[in-house]
Amino acid sequence: MTMTRYVTDNPTPTVSIVILNHNYDQYVAEAIESALGQEPGAYDLAEVVVVDDGSTDDSHRIYGRYEDLRVVRSDHYGFAATLTRGIREAHGEWVALLDADDAFQPNKLPTIAPLMNDPRVSLIQHGEYVVGADGAAYVEGYHPGGATSTLVARVRDVRALLPISNELFLHVLADAGRGRVIGDPLTRYRVHAQSMTDRTTPGAFADYMAQVCEGISTRLDQLVLDPPPWATQRDLFACSQTYRDRATVYRRDADHQINVGSIR
Repeated sequence: MTMTRYVTDNPTPTVSIVILNHNYDQYVAEAIESALGQEPGAYDLAEVVVVDDGSTDDSHRIYGRYEDLRVVRSDHYGFAATLTRGIREAHGEWVALLDADDAFQPNKLPTIAPLMNDPRVSLIQHGEYVVGADGAAYVEGYHPGGATSTLVARVRDVRALLPISNELFLHVLADAGRGRVIGDPLTRYRVHAQSMTDRTTPGAFADYMAQVCEGISTRLDQLVLDPPPWATQRDLFACSQTYRDRATVYRRDADHQINVGSIR
């Protein structure tokens, strides 16, 4: 795909870490401390922000422990609205998203900082350790990532996709040839009973992903009329069709899982 070269005047990229939280008081302190405790490197940490989606637990009391923290509160609107708000709130050139039940490795930002200075890059994805509720290893080794807490996006580019419902929207930047993947496991991704995504009800997850892919396709169709600097009309049209096709596959999978479940 065609790539547009940007010119950057700032040799040191600025980063906003944005933590997304709803009722994760048992984990959010670890997330905040992992953000504030990033090792120094060739970047400037502009801010650490918590976007709180109407938490009713002790999260707000925990926020008060930290001086270098900006908290944005709202009523409970759900993950899609919180993710969109988080990207809108970022003041840095880059936004590093962090689900409140996950945590960053201390070397995350210094490791990816050199890629942030490449004007051809709009999205950085890295690997992750998968841990359980207690923080112990859930699986051996590490996973290539792709979920929210393993993505760091150039703010001016990802904002063209807003509003978004899922981190899969960010992968469109990589689909447009502006993504980079590094294997280093720089996030601890937590698996626990309170995770948001329903993977137990037959067809529920596949149906959700179908909706996400349809939403991406619709947004790309809109962008075709006024393409952002990082993609051409042809790129956007082709990418839209790809996500429309993925939605069809997810719908078929959802129907199959529901039918199999009903037979049982």
